[in-house]
Amino acid sequence: MTTLRSTLRFDLMFLAKWRPLVARAFRAVDRHDADPLPELIRQIDEVRTRDGHPRWVRDLIRRGELPILRASAEILRDPGLLDRAVTLGREALTGRPASPEAEAWDRALLAECLVSRFEDRGDRADVDQAIIHLRRAADLCRTLLTAPKVPWRRSSRLWWRDLWDLDHRRPWPPFDRAACFSVLLHFGDVLHTRFEFLRTFDDLRRAVVASEEAEALSRSMRWAVSKGWTDYGQERGAILSQLAALLAQRHQLLRDPQDIVRAVWLLKDADRLMPRRARGGRMLARHRVHALTTMGLALSSPEDFATAEAVLRRRTPHQPEWRPQIEILTGRAGITGSAQGLAEAVAILEAAAPQDRPDTHEALIWLAATLRQWAVHVETQPVEPDVSADQQPDSAPLWRRSSDAWRLAALRETAPAWRRLHAASRWRMQEADRCPGSPEAAEASSLAVRLLPLAAWRGLDRLSQEKVLQSTDFDLASCAAADQLALGDPEHALELLELGRGVLWSQKLDVRTDLKRLQEASPELAERLTRVRVLLEEVRDPSARTGRAGLRLPL
Repeated sequence: MTTLRSTLRFDLMFLAKWRPLVARAFRAVDRHDADPLPELIRQIDEVRTRDGHPRWVRDLIRRGELPILRASAEILRDPGLLDRAVTLGREALTGRPASPEAEAWDRALLAECLVSRFEDRGDRADVDQAIIHLRRAADLCRTLLTAPKVPWRRSSRLWWRDLWDLDHRRPWPPFDRAACFSVLLHFGDVLHTRFEFLRTFDDLRRAVVASEEAEALSRSMRWAVSKGWTDYGQERGAILSQLAALLAQRHQLLRDPQDIVRAVWLLKDADRLMPRRARGGRMLARHRVHALTTMGLALSSPEDFATAEAVLRRRTPHQPEWRPQIEILTGRAGITGSAQGLAEAVAILEAAAPQDRPDTHEALIWLAATLRQWAVHVETQPVEPDVSADQQPDSAPLWRRSSDAWRLAALRETAPAWRRLHAASRWRMQEADRCPGSPEAAEASSLAVRLLPLAAWRGLDRLSQEKVLQSTDFDLASCAAADQLALGDPEHALELLELGRGVLWSQKLDVRTDLKRLQEASPELAERLTRVRVLLEEVRDPSARTGRAGLRLPL
């Protein structure tokens, strides 16, 4: 009788107080309303820490508190809330072993908090731990989803046991198929996040594998084609969109045509499944336009560019909004051999480049490449006999503007070092092709060599460092030395040759003693410096992550 009264008392309190309290906090988070959040967080913490609650009640309240703390840290600009959320998440995994459903919930929620703290502070240990927890949660999801269906008689006995035996009560909220989808999607997304921040190429391969397993699992389950689940289209479309984006990025590195073809088909299915105003629809539009234009360039197919334009008419792409349109204009001009659309593309990029935004460096690179494409087209056009020499189109201003854009992109200190290296190497190639041995070519090659230690910094693993050093299309150190010898400066040539060929060796011998001395004087400050470098190497906007809102209680 006492157990029954305790169960009824909990159900009454849950319906009357705890659930509305957490629901109000979630509504304040969705509205980005900072005023009521501190008081709501205090009330939730007070209810959770009240004496007399069994562990499963505290776990239940904590599963609602963790997402609120994680989102409130960004709204209130309070990093201490992330530390508090991580501490609460780790407390859930200590003590007696929980059920598989409860362990999957707790590990997934803890991983989300660790990833948020990593994006805020750049501590690699956080994202590494998040991947460990998500890998375990993903394994539990596969076990739960592939388990045989429980007969109805045994299901009734389990329900009766959960009602009377508080020690065996199943976790709330139930770890259902929607939660499993979120965990599997989040696992691949976090691996991609570590790849984007740290450029560890093994993470991209693992992210593709994890997303492929999630996509195959969603197809293999009988409930995947159920009409009763209203969120199926959005969740399935998010998985397909994420997998296609990873395949397109792997295509850029390995140039495997099967990756881009498969990405186009996956994004077509995702566009069909995902509602027009669904979360993640803007990222879907951007990914699909990129995949279509890439395949259109590879196959010289105008139909792919027409399809990409139809996608832009139906969906608004994610920031930067100019990139899909530029990909269509420049790609179509490339396969048709005409300059139609290049002037419009240059005008759009020149309007986006001066703005001090995270995508300014990307706009400068696109502007330089588009001007180069326009200049090449002008030079390859036959001379019109009826037009005088003064009225013939001149490519010299276009080359000059392209070199200026490459130079600005290479000198932009707020951009990631590997992107600056890409701009500097392209700048050097362009100047060397037009004017071999010119001072501009020597300046570009010298800058590129000095960017090598920054791009292949010691925070990367050895394989990723080698990939960065191999990203240029020529022997950078030798070309830089040759450019300096052409200008009559052998001492500078020898300096650049030693610097370019000893990047990994100098790091191995710890030649760069500035960080070593800092570690000896102040280890905490050296660790903070390393975290800041990780944040400066960030490539994508953290808000542009597949449009996933995270694990959310069904309130």
